[in-house]
Amino acid sequence: MMDRGGRLESGGARWRAAALLVIAACGAACGGGPSDAELTAWRAETEAANQAAVAASTHKLADEPGHVLTISGQTRGGRFSLDWAALGALATTHVVTTEPQDPTRKGVKIDFRGVLVRTLLAKVGAKPEATEVTFVAIDAFRAPVATADAQRFDMLLALEADGKPLPRDQGGPIFLVHPHSTQPETQTLYPDRFWCFYVTDMIVGTEAASLTIGDRTLDAAALDALPQHEWTGPVRYKSFWPGAPVLLRGVLLRDALAAAGAAIPPGGGVTVKGKAAIHHDPRDPRTIVGGAVASCDILLATRWAETTGAEPVLIPARLGGPIVLAIPSACADRLGDPYWITFVEELVVTGHRAAP
Repeated sequence: MMDRGGRLESGGARWRAAALLVIAACGAACGGGPSDAELTAWRAETEAANQAAVAASTHKLADEPGHVLTISGQTRGGRFSLDWAALGALATTHVVTTEPQDPTRKGVKIDFRGVLVRTLLAKVGAKPEATEVTFVAIDAFRAPVATADAQRFDMLLALEADGKPLPRDQGGPIFLVHPHSTQPETQTLYPDRFWCFYVTDMIVGTEAASLTIGDRTLDAAALDALPQHEWTGPVRYKSFWPGAPVLLRGVLLRDALAAAGAAIPPGGGVTVKGKAAIHHDPRDPRTIVGGAVASCDILLATRWAETTGAEPVLIPARLGGPIVLAIPSACADRLGDPYWITFVEELVVTGHRAAP
């Protein structure tokens, strides 16, 4: 329950507050009751319980995926995180528009409240060379937009719809909204697949490659210095990759581990963590057993080419770069689509066995 000042009251705090009123009323009517000192002490206890409830609620909210927005990439301010309170303070803009994601509300205009993407770009100091902004969702979905379009259109990271917080099944907690009704040009430029549910990350341009393995970090130069391997075939990443076979170039997973001095113990494996929250879920880790690491040419790709004979280029954020994990065809029976991981950032060697 929220009081008029916007504070959360626990059930116990509400009970104690009501008790204070009853006792005070009885004291006035019956000519007896607690002393002023006792009332002051009880009031202090009630306020302390209320503050504890607020702190517990805030901590729980912060722990839930989707209530913090991280901005990274080609910015003057480096990596920047906004918690729920900071986002709420910035969310002063309303965009009233239809949205193409819910067929049951086709043609219905919704009043979204949130923070404009261009406001965030200004806040972090987007560099001029960053021509694209990529939004990443909890489930690793990606939605890229042109930086120039984000500056001229009222693209919104919405926190509310028609005055209510956005539930997960309606794109919340943070939902990327395009102004289809007020700026109709966006209907063609950014149709339904560019409306991003449960946004957690906003990448300005493309980040520099960086791979953490234990206490070591391999940057782009260190990765390029390792033996380079190529693989050609159809990829299994979710969005924006061609359907036809492409060429990927990078380093083998086992070579990256060796370069960092990370040995997989008998019966152990390596957990691959990407940027998306789904790749950090302890209930469903993307762990590859040591035998598969040794026998499969699993690739940490940093470059790609769409056509045969073309020189591979760096993998941009719109495709999940700068580092993506690719599974060779020979190991597809053991490692399926969930192991085609985008935005790879960390490898964690584990001592327990996990399938596959």
